[in-house]
Amino acid sequence: MTIELYFAPGSCAFAPLVALEEAGAQFVPHRLVLADGDQRRSEFLAINPLGRVPALIVDGEVVTETIAVLTYIANRFPDARLLPLADPLALARCYEMMAWLATNQQVFIAQLWRTERFADDETTLAGLKVEALQRLKAGFEMIDQRITGPWAMGENYTVVDPYLAVFRRWAERLELDTKGWTRWNEHNRRFLERPAVQAALAHEAATRGPA
Repeated sequence: MTIELYFAPGSCAFAPLVALEEAGAQFVPHRLVLADGDQRRSEFLAINPLGRVPALIVDGEVVTETIAVLTYIANRFPDARLLPLADPLALARCYEMMAWLATNQQVFIAQLWRTERFADDETTLAGLKVEALQRLKAGFEMIDQRITGPWAMGENYTVVDPYLAVFRRWAERLELDTKGWTRWNEHNRRFLERPAVQAALAHEAATRGPA
C-alpha cells in the first residue's frame, strides 16, 4: 500500500499529518506552501481540483476534506484506536465534535481571514468581522468547558485531538487571549508532548517535501 499526504504548514491538514504518525503509517509527505501558490499549480489541481489540503492518496485513490481523511486513517489503522469504532455512540460523539468545528468555528475563521468571500462592501465586511470574532471566542470558551478528561473526548485520545489542535493554533495566530482556557491549555500541553505531534511539526518545518 502506498500512502501520500499533501499538506500545508499551519492548515487543517496538520490533523491528518499527526494521525498518520499516530497510526505508525508509512507515507510520503508532500509539503505545499500556500503563500507560494503551490495549491494552484496544475500538478496539485490534478489531484484536488478545489486546490485545498489535505489530500490523501492511497494506491492512487484520492481522499479530500479533513474529516473524511481522518475517518479513513482511523478505519484503515484500527489498531491505533484513533476512533472508538466499536462504540456507535462514542463514535457519533467524535463525528459530532468534528462536524461542529468544521461548520461553526472554521466558518468564523474564514470570515475573519477571507471576509471578501462573504460580503463586498466595507460596512458589511467590518460588521461581519466583529460578529465572527465574538462567535469564535464564544465557541472556544465552550470548547474549554467541554474538555473534562485528558483528551478532547474524555479518557481516550482520538483524531478529534489533532483536529482540535488546528483550531488552537489558529487562535494563537489570531493572538486571542488563551490564558483563561485552563482545560484547553492543559490539553494543548499534553498534546504537544506526543512523539507523533513532534514528528508532524518536523514535517511542517521541512524546507520542501518530496516532489
